[in-house]
Amino acid sequence: MVKLIFYIMLFQAIAINPSIVEVRDLYVKASASQEAATKFYQKLKNVTKTDEATLVGYKAAATTMQAKYADKIKNKKALFKEGVVLLEDIIIKYPSNIELRLIRLSIQEHAPKILKYKMNIKEDKMFITSQLSYLKNKALKNHIKGYVSQSNAFTAQEKTVISKL
Repeated sequence: MVKLIFYIMLFQAIAINPSIVEVRDLYVKASASQEAATKFYQKLKNVTKTDEATLVGYKAAATTMQAKYADKIKNKKALFKEGVVLLEDIIIKYPSNIELRLIRLSIQEHAPKILKYKMNIKEDKMFITSQLSYLKNKALKNHIKGYVSQSNAFTAQEKTVISKL
């Protein structure tokens, strides 16, 4: 009976949270439209602060994206702040997680200047550049390279160096 309960709980945990591969794909597509951003957010709405750190980071990103489509300035600011707080909290817990740093970099790169959320771009660029060659996960490495190749935060020279890693 105890084993059955354990397997049921394990299945529920797996069924609730999407795979990281799916989330990465949705994240890339989420900037294209409100529909894509909403789908991304809906996929992550059940993720909590205690779930896997990278999923929490993507939930934070999804929350900040929802701010773009909120109806009132007050709601836009609240959603953006909620996402930023969630992201900064998880980065404090996992400062060496390269994917969290990529998420923060991408949010800061695209955040409107008025929100004053651009203070870690250089730090995250340096972290990603210095750590990418040590990354063993090829899917994640390719995901990061894909972002860097289209990012305005990286120079042409930095993009060339990163593409060869």
